[in-house]
Amino acid sequence: MIRLYTLTYRSGQSAQLRVYAVVMAIVFVAGCIRSPGSVRPTRRVSYWEALADLYPAEAVAAAHTDSEKRFAEALGSLMEGDVEKAEERFGQLRLTATDSVIRAGSRVIYTATLQYQEKWDILAALKDEPSQPRADRTDKASIEWWAVAFKNVPRATVSFRNQSMLMPMSVSPVGTPLVPVRIGSKEYHFWLDTGSSMSIISSDVAAECGIEPLVQDTLEVATSTGRVAARPAAIRKLEIGGISISSSTAMIVAAGLMEIHIGNEQTPAETVKIDGIVGFDIIRRLNVQVDYTKSLVRFSKPVPTGGSLSQRNFFWVGTPVVRLVSEGGIPLNLGLDTGAQETFATERLLEKVRVRTFIGDRKRIGGFGGLKEFRGRFISTVRLALRGKTLLFQKVLVFVPQVTTFVTLDGVLGSDIGRTGVVQLDAVNGVFSVESSSLERRGR
Repeated sequence: MIRLYTLTYRSGQSAQLRVYAVVMAIVFVAGCIRSPGSVRPTRRVSYWEALADLYPAEAVAAAHTDSEKRFAEALGSLMEGDVEKAEERFGQLRLTATDSVIRAGSRVIYTATLQYQEKWDILAALKDEPSQPRADRTDKASIEWWAVAFKNVPRATVSFRNQSMLMPMSVSPVGTPLVPVRIGSKEYHFWLDTGSSMSIISSDVAAECGIEPLVQDTLEVATSTGRVAARPAAIRKLEIGGISISSSTAMIVAAGLMEIHIGNEQTPAETVKIDGIVGFDIIRRLNVQVDYTKSLVRFSKPVPTGGSLSQRNFFWVGTPVVRLVSEGGIPLNLGLDTGAQETFATERLLEKVRVRTFIGDRKRIGGFGGLKEFRGRFISTVRLALRGKTLLFQKVLVFVPQVTTFVTLDGVLGSDIGRTGVVQLDAVNGVFSVESSSLERRGR
């Protein structure tokens, strides 16, 4: 699996490119049992516990200072999908909060909201602020340096030929959905990857399409094995079926790095090329349904329903997060990464849910570092509820991700979550679901 995090929001970190693999299987439990709901266990929680679990209302109730209360309220705005209001609140807190931790956290999320809204000019200006960490002012992999390159690029616009369109897709050898993308007169196949916050284009594809870097400077992408060069660019027009995206910012990554290597001791390694990646910057503007069983994907124009926070199970908090619920009624927050081959859990999940684990030998599928063996800890089985459906997860690797985010995740949902049905991603309305029924072609 290849995993690209672009412009994650921690001081000194930027676009992350890393490779790992896990072993897991997901099946629907026969019949749907009643979801235990999203009610937290009846116990007193601290302010910081409530924040870590993404319960802003509880954090407001447990706050000891006005700064803490305002920070929790801003988080609530973000989780409700009101990014502009969250930006305003965090922007004020980064300057006025009495708590240095709140100020630092506010600044991290503030920059995230600016990138999310593509307010590159405002974000670029932060680079020279006196309050800006010194490391970020000089680090060519920092978000502000990327913003400087993008500051004159207009915000992307999306136009729909039809309200809904159904189109064929394929699945990469590592399970990632692949959709046909047209740039100019040429068609390519891009990964549909929620784990990448910005779209990516291979250097050879960029050259074929006449896409030039925006600046002469080569910036950097921090990876698990070091740093690689990347160039900021803007794609004038990108088409996915009947959807046209204009002025899409992107990262140009060398073609040699846009490939994965698959194989084992019994079979020769196979190199799979990646033309590009449709990142969350585009996906969040669409209502996407991916049918892995019929190799179809439906893109629809999202219609805001104005649902409350309690009705949402899909949030953007610097990274896309899905909320599931354990059999005991304990809510769990898992990052959503359709570019990840498999789902994995973190140690935090083990602290919340009682499950059986075992030690097993597994091999990495491969990537930059080649094939590697490791001895990992696995969860035997765990049942989690998702919008009234109960999913059975088996042989889930307990993994410590190298990339940290504002959210303390209980795990990551990979592309395997949808192999038994249809996955819906509607970031506008905060809806993530997995259904057993298949898409029909009459929806074209």
